[in-house]
Amino acid sequence: MICPDEEYCGPERRTRCEHAEDAAEKAVRKTFAILGVDIDSPREVSEFQQSLRFGDKLRKTADKGIIAFVVSVAGIMGTAVYIGVKTKITGSP
Repeated sequence: MICPDEEYCGPERRTRCEHAEDAAEKAVRKTFAILGVDIDSPREVSEFQQSLRFGDKLRKTADKGIIAFVVSVAGIMGTAVYIGVKTKITGSP
């Protein structure tokens, strides 16, 4: 049966589906088991969260390091060009 607002209604409309909930719980447990985390152990879940936060911090730090490296290389290249042009014009370094 379709209601006037084109959404399903009536006795066939469920508020919960036990099969879907069981499948979702099983999928979550299996996923975390593959990652090596026992979701029934708060300690393991906490360690997993800390590991994820550390990985995020490490990635952000690496991004900053790459920017610093690029700026350093650009500065060295700029200095080399300046010295090369100065040497060409004046004949001495």
